[in-house]
Amino acid sequence: MVKPLILVTMGTNEYPFTRLYNFIKSDPLFFDDRCEWFVQSGSCKTDVAPACGVIETLIPRSDMEDLVRRSALVISHCGIGSLNLMLKHRKRVIFVPRVAAHQEFSDDHQLQIAAEIKNRRMQVIHPQDEFPRLQYDQILEDNVLSEPVDITNYDLARIINLKLTG
Repeated sequence: MVKPLILVTMGTNEYPFTRLYNFIKSDPLFFDDRCEWFVQSGSCKTDVAPACGVIETLIPRSDMEDLVRRSALVISHCGIGSLNLMLKHRKRVIFVPRVAAHQEFSDDHQLQIAAEIKNRRMQVIHPQDEFPRLQYDQILEDNVLSEPVDITNYDLARIINLKLTG
């Protein structure tokens, strides 16, 4: 049986995301070899690796897209690029917005993005929330969809094109 992939993406900016790393490394599933983990850590210092998987600082966009496509669960910062990628691939995601109060970013724009997420496959963990305990059986049940959907807003694209050309 293929192990379910849990993808963690912390983004590519210079601010570490220690709070998210501490969440995942405290979960028993991080040390369970029934799951494969891929952690894209960005500038976050990591001291413990998962039982099965790797931690990489940065990866090419094409590799990230392939990992998202194959993942059973994604745990992500709340950047707009990540949100769009998760929508495109219809992933179950736990979003953890970066916040300025924890020195995770220079502002709280990720909280603004998080406030707009209204999708049954996407959960937001706000700074005051506890991180949910990951459940192996629930991850197994999730249907990994391999074909992306087109999330382009053609009406908006037409309006922008008219404004730019007209």
